[in-house]
Amino acid sequence: MRTLALTAALAVAVLALSPAAAQNRGTRTPAAPLACADFNGHANHAWRLANPASAAQPERSRLAEPGASAAQKQAALLAAAATSPQNDQEKTLGAFWAAGMDEAGLDRQSTAAVQALLAPLAQLRRPRDLAKVGAAYHALGVAPMAEFVRLEATDGGRRPLAAVPAALGLIDPAFYTTNDAEVRTLLGKYRTHVEAVLRASGLPDAEISPASEAVLQIETQLAQALVGEGPEARSSDSLRAQDRRFIALGFADLLKQLGARSEDLVVVSPAYFATLGQIAGTERDTKRLQWYLRFHVLNRFAPELGSSFRSAHGGFFAQILRGLPAAPSRAEHMDTLLRRTLGGLNDAAFNARHAPEARRQRALALAEGVRAAAVEMAGKAGATEDAQRLQAMRFDIAGNGSTTFDATGLEFRADDHVGNLLRYGRWVEGRILADRPVAIDPLPARVPAVQWLTGTDTLAITAAALAPPLLGDAGTTADAADYGALGALIGHELAKRLTPGNRGAALGPLYNGFQAAPGLRVDGARTLPMNRADLAGLEFAWAAFTKAQPQADTNTKKAFFTAWANLWAKTQTAEALRAEVQGSPYAPAAFRVNGPLSQLPAFGETYGCRVGAVMRAANPIAVWR
Repeated sequence: MRTLALTAALAVAVLALSPAAAQNRGTRTPAAPLACADFNGHANHAWRLANPASAAQPERSRLAEPGASAAQKQAALLAAAATSPQNDQEKTLGAFWAAGMDEAGLDRQSTAAVQALLAPLAQLRRPRDLAKVGAAYHALGVAPMAEFVRLEATDGGRRPLAAVPAALGLIDPAFYTTNDAEVRTLLGKYRTHVEAVLRASGLPDAEISPASEAVLQIETQLAQALVGEGPEARSSDSLRAQDRRFIALGFADLLKQLGARSEDLVVVSPAYFATLGQIAGTERDTKRLQWYLRFHVLNRFAPELGSSFRSAHGGFFAQILRGLPAAPSRAEHMDTLLRRTLGGLNDAAFNARHAPEARRQRALALAEGVRAAAVEMAGKAGATEDAQRLQAMRFDIAGNGSTTFDATGLEFRADDHVGNLLRYGRWVEGRILADRPVAIDPLPARVPAVQWLTGTDTLAITAAALAPPLLGDAGTTADAADYGALGALIGHELAKRLTPGNRGAALGPLYNGFQAAPGLRVDGARTLPMNRADLAGLEFAWAAFTKAQPQADTNTKKAFFTAWANLWAKTQTAEALRAEVQGSPYAPAAFRVNGPLSQLPAFGETYGCRVGAVMRAANPIAVWR
């Protein structure tokens, strides 16, 4: 009966917020549902009326607002860094951005940039010169055949140096080796792209066709080697032995020229390098190798060159390969490039401007309070190891636990985009060979996130998450809304690190009874882990809040629950809602509000809901309380 009541309440709320329903009743504004009948509808009524979904925007979410705000701040940061940087950090960032955004400048500089990128090929007079050419490219800042990386540390603490294959034109080797008719058609279009890049490079027309054929043949041979061996294949040996084994690549001389000191070398995908050596050893002249390297290098830099290169690259990789209606805008491309290259520097600059120390400290105090509550509850429940694990983990608040991005030796010019990328390539390789970190902050600062960092015991909270509706603009660490929003999300993530056993299992049948729309039920089994984490997170956050404010009045307590509801304010078209219900590991937004709050006795007590009402379960489900 309770489930049906909740479903009915939500259905009424949806109809009340339907523009068509409002129109049928004239201009009368629909009333908000009662808090004890549908708290999601009650708390988010005004927002939902003001933000209807549409065919053009099938889903609108309050939780998307900090991301949109952060995107605006990011654009303003880059514009300011390009014209009036506040420090050396922003000066470096601004020069990189300004050069890459100057499309007219890219066109003017394209001829000189192409000549610089092709200059090492002049040394390829005989097949055995391949190693010499590879070294010249590495000195320039390009890794056309082999890239160097550091593998995970061994038992002795050393991070082994490894050579890995440079990416093929079509990154997935399977594209070259399958007999699927659709893929073979795609390969034909790829060859057209190869021809377009070679033509833009100034290669004589008579050489275009044989050159594109040579590129496809060499890439296919390399792809077959990669597919046949598998991605985990590697050869570990002394540098001297690897140099003899892959003599055509000249690993020893190359590393010596680059100033690297390494007695050992791991070769990842040795079949790739063996095949490359065989190709070099069997060529009668250098023509095919020159064509291959010419395309390979220019294709990598095509988005950064003149309009003919940019058009060819976008036409194939964006429109044909990814099916996009058009290539990304220059700003979109530069944003992606920035994340791939200077993500750590950008994050450091964003954090400095938009994560003031006072706000970081508020978030940290909040997180520590929620963690203490979770540790206490888990300990009382007998989950001692879980409690110890939570006690040992750390928080990274807007990069406060990361080393400041070290841009030493990295200098850019605002009028030399390709030159900047080459300087960056040399800088990165130098840091890798010296075994120094290259990037930090794996979560972009401008993406609102409360998330465990992969493979660590660190819970990261990004700068963009330190903003409404997650963290308020005013108040102290004892602010109820902060606990109900950011605090509950922190609790949600902490709950994921605990071993719940059968705790909260009754949430499965409960959510099975929820209907998002007529005939559209929530999958209680699939959404159970997240539903349980929602309830557990609220349990932890409420315990932390009541400890921080034991004398809180009713209105202050209501602010806690309203903040949780406001996180999940959302409007959707029927189609978007159906897709979410059928595929998401989370329950729809309305049930992320009403589901856990109806099981939290403190909610019903605060709002004076009668026991057995929609929002106050007679036999509430608990996870850790």
